[in-house]
Amino acid sequence: MRLEYRTGKRGYTIWLERDLFGSFVLYRRWYGLHNRRGGMKRQVFEREQEALKEMRRIVRVRERHGYAPANSAASP
Repeated sequence: MRLEYRTGKRGYTIWLERDLFGSFVLYRRWYGLHNRRGGMKRQVFEREQEALKEMRRIVRVRERHGYAPANSAASP
C-alpha cells in the first residue's frame, strides 16, 4: 500500500511493507518539490492493525496541514 500527498511546494509519501521477519514496516518520506530538502522515517510494527492505525493518523495530520492526495490510491 502506497499513498502520496502534495502541497504546492512539498511532497509526502507513505508506504507499508512486510519484512523478512513478518513485521510490518511503515515508511515515510518527505521532500521539497523545488529543492533538495527532505528526509525519511521507518517504523516497525508487529501487527498490521497497529501499522494501519498509524497510517490513518498520519493521513489525517497531512490533510490538516494542507496536503492533498497526489495519486488515486485507496486510503487506509
